[in-house]
Amino acid sequence: MNARAMLALAVSAVLLIVPWLLPSFYVGIFAYAGIYALAAVGLVLLLQAGQISLGQGAFMGLGAYGSALVARAYGVDTMVTLIGSVCATALIAALIGFITLRLRGHYLPLATLAYGIALAGVFTAWHEVTGGASGLDKIPPLRLFGFELLDDRLYTQLIWTITLLTVLGLSRLRTSRTGRAIATLEAHDGLARAFGVDTTVLRVKVFVFSAVLAALGGALYVHLLRFVSPSPFALLTSFKLLIMAVVGGPMSAAGGVVGALAMEGAQWTLQDVLARWGLSGNLEVIVFGLILVVVLLKWPQGLWPAVERWLPKPSLRSREGDSLPRSTLSANRDEVLLRLDDIGIRFGGLQALKGVNMELRRGEFVGLIGPNGAGKTTLFSIISGLLRQTTGRVTLFGRPLTADHTLIRQGMARTFQHVQLMPDLSLIENVALGAYCRTRAGFIRGLLALDGEENRQALASARAALERVGLAAEADLAAGSLPLGKQRIVEIARALVADPQILLLDEPAAGLRFSEKLTLVRILRQLQAEHVTILLVEHDMELVMGCVERLVVLDRGRIIAAGSPQDVQADPAVIAAYLGGGRDKAA
Repeated sequence: MNARAMLALAVSAVLLIVPWLLPSFYVGIFAYAGIYALAAVGLVLLLQAGQISLGQGAFMGLGAYGSALVARAYGVDTMVTLIGSVCATALIAALIGFITLRLRGHYLPLATLAYGIALAGVFTAWHEVTGGASGLDKIPPLRLFGFELLDDRLYTQLIWTITLLTVLGLSRLRTSRTGRAIATLEAHDGLARAFGVDTTVLRVKVFVFSAVLAALGGALYVHLLRFVSPSPFALLTSFKLLIMAVVGGPMSAAGGVVGALAMEGAQWTLQDVLARWGLSGNLEVIVFGLILVVVLLKWPQGLWPAVERWLPKPSLRSREGDSLPRSTLSANRDEVLLRLDDIGIRFGGLQALKGVNMELRRGEFVGLIGPNGAGKTTLFSIISGLLRQTTGRVTLFGRPLTADHTLIRQGMARTFQHVQLMPDLSLIENVALGAYCRTRAGFIRGLLALDGEENRQALASARAALERVGLAAEADLAAGSLPLGKQRIVEIARALVADPQILLLDEPAAGLRFSEKLTLVRILRQLQAEHVTILLVEHDMELVMGCVERLVVLDRGRIIAAGSPQDVQADPAVIAAYLGGGRDKAA
């Protein structure tokens, strides 16, 4: 057991002992903090996926009312009602998530705000069932294995046990196959899809799991208080939970716990201190707001990252095993892997591409060049599935090109014109995303640490790819700490982990120094020797002419020349495109 794990175990033990050391009044406050922490941890996961929900309080209410109503009406085992209410909330959240998660930007939080208000209104208006604003009493205590939990200290210990197990599971999920995919959702949706992630399905899973944690918190709340009313699940609670997640730090599940403890502790302390000074009213709200602003200015990433920098760094090397097996590619140079027939695309009134015909054969090294604005990036995006052509047909391995998140499984990987890495993750974690298409463990297996062997193989493959490109020594550094040139090499390593038959490289030499370009050329020649088919878009003509076997030249959305580098270089149409007509020269 490493030092970090031992420290986490010690902190967990303290939190579980605290209920037995506090005065009775503070035991209840500590229990509420644990419930809020559970719901806030779910919001942390949502924030990691680039989603903001203002309906978390409403999901707490669904869990609370669901468990309370069934237990009160039918007197069945309260553990059964708790599980049932959580499952019902999951189904409702899945429906809401499938509809609302298609929205982006500020529309998503507005949509969650709307259903949060709607559900809170239902709790108040449906008086015959929910008791309206007056609420419901005589709710049975939680019964666990036939034993009623009437002792508040024991119940608080149960709450914190569930919360800490959830934090442990989400911490494990963060370093898993699914966790690496979730990390891409906030800023790099195209990257995630290019490496085999069904981003729509993954977003819904994250949303549902977050709602499940909120519902579980609500159900625990109602059996602790044994009374339920709409006010604890109003819109203000959703804002409070979001503030907890942000103050604690959305980079780690532990941030939800830190945020809940800090917020609840500060709120009750202020109320107590101001009451001792004889001050009344809502003055504590003003002081609390000022403290919150100061905290966010001082620690914009939250309190937990400020604490975490003093902790021992986690190491992934101990989790590695044998690399994933690599495929042996055919040496048949006549096999056509990719075919483009009469490809055209329009953006409104602009005809970006028209009548493009091209083939990629097994083991070929083809360069795609052209002046700025010629349509290279657009064609590249069509080939990689990120854009759909207006006219024409693309076939990959003899079959029509399908949805982009499945292309990587068919054997086509790519890099990006603008570097797309997760700056806060290490190089090895960024590169391991390339193994997503070659592994199978899902959300639940990652959460429960049932994907150990597969994850070790993915990390070992990532380290092997970094060794292959000469970056093994920097494997555990944050990707954002590297210069641009090395970040581009990391992108190539990530693509190599996918074990592609076709490798699409979009300006890989941009920003590279001379020594890094030599490394790039070495890698490309090694891949060509392994019969990997390469399509290269690049402005560095010296590199292109020294590497590729065949050139395709685009100008104004049409192919104007194709052939060997020597023939294309002497083609009058190519010379005119680059040098004539007042067009900018290609770099």
